Amino acid sequence: MENHISIRDRWLGALCYLSFLVFVPLLSASKTDFLARHCRQGFALLFFEMVGFFFIGIIDITLGKLPLLGFLVVIALRLVFFLFVLSMSVLGFTKAIFGEDWRLPYLDELADKIPVHGSLD
Repeated sequence: MENHISIRDRWLGALCYLSFLVFVPLLSASKTDFLARHCRQGFALLFFEMVGFFFIGIIDITLGKLPLLGFLVVIALRLVFFLFVLSMSVLGFTKAIFGEDWRLPYLDELADKIPVHGSLD
């Protein structure tokens, strides 16, 4: 089965998974359904990153004040969070470059609620 997704749409779809660069494809003039889907997922990942950084910051300010336990908990949370976001970004970037459709694990329901519209052709 041959993929008919343009190289431009593939690269714009890949940009969606690079944090704040999700706004570049969101502002592009025409969006295909492929690009709209990757924009929604990239924006959901960005939202998750911002909420996660805020949440970990609050834990660092409160629980992080404990001498050893707080330090270890905050370091472990940051590591797990960073590895999850990095793996989802790399996976999404790779899937978009190869023109594949996929659903962002754990965040797909949030991504479906984001109002990014594809082409109306």
